[in-house]
Amino acid sequence: MIKGLLSKAYGAVVNIRNKKYDDKGSDIVKCSVPVISIGNLSVGGTGKTPFVQMLGKYLGKNKINYAIVGRGYKRSSKGEIIISDGEKVLVTAEEGGDEMVLLADSLHVPVIADDSKSKAAISIEKRFSPDLIIVDDGFQHRNLYRDIDIVLLDKETLDKPYLMPKGRLREPIESISRADIVCLTGGSEMSAEVRRYLKPETLIIKVEPFQGMPYDLINRNMCRDSRMENMQNAMIAVAGIAKPERFREMLTSYNYNIADFLDYPDHYPYAENDLEKIKKKCKEHKTNYFAVTEKDATKLREFKDFFKKNELFCCVFPITLKITEGADQFFRTIKTVIKQ
Repeated sequence: MIKGLLSKAYGAVVNIRNKKYDDKGSDIVKCSVPVISIGNLSVGGTGKTPFVQMLGKYLGKNKINYAIVGRGYKRSSKGEIIISDGEKVLVTAEEGGDEMVLLADSLHVPVIADDSKSKAAISIEKRFSPDLIIVDDGFQHRNLYRDIDIVLLDKETLDKPYLMPKGRLREPIESISRADIVCLTGGSEMSAEVRRYLKPETLIIKVEPFQGMPYDLINRNMCRDSRMENMQNAMIAVAGIAKPERFREMLTSYNYNIADFLDYPDHYPYAENDLEKIKKKCKEHKTNYFAVTEKDATKLREFKDFFKKNELFCCVFPITLKITEGADQFFRTIKTVIKQ
């Protein structure tokens, strides 16, 4: 009852804000290069970071000079911070936010974080002269003009389309009318009732996650042979992401024996006592092996001396997205805004 009332009040505030932009009552910042936003309607993990990685790798393969901006959620720094200059990651995950550091580390492009994504976009354009800008989690940041708006929707969002705090929605489900591309994740399906909010030209695609090649946290070498066999027998899994159970399910589906599972809140700031807990769990189950997500690795890499000292082997399991429906149309749409 109370959550329902709070959701209505929250929705009223969101609607007032959206109407200002719908009626062109608010100024829009526009970059001189194309901008692609990747976002969602809900709080919690829908796969935005792996999607940015997937798109970024495609752009890089096609020799597109691009850059990334975002908020840098849960970072300790304030204002603008340059996460990467395209050659080197310049800050820690604590300073820049784990997801922004992960994108910088995996894609090797300029990355800037700022609470105002429009300010970040203008800044990154001036500093690095990219041909295209990707905005991470940009759907609600309407102050910045975007050439393509991509929205990710998961099953939970579609099954329970309620505004916070009753549900997970940050704005009403009908807001997908602004989307140019809707991406359905994790086997989700869109009902006819929800589809009616889409523009006739909106492209719908589907993606599925799969395990990328695991690698050593410390030296970044691919995990192979005897070590992987040992991990198949028994390992500890550690995840501090929005939906940690997905990581466990992925490992289990690839026949890894999860002797124990330590799950932490999303964006969890690991400390020495957490490492001692991992060490203790490994000892209890007579294994030296534990697995983490790429997002967790951005923070745990700072403790590599602890792992070396205690002979703990940490294998990072990246999650990669693959477009299972609509891939050709998707990449054709992306090409329409690329200036070459």
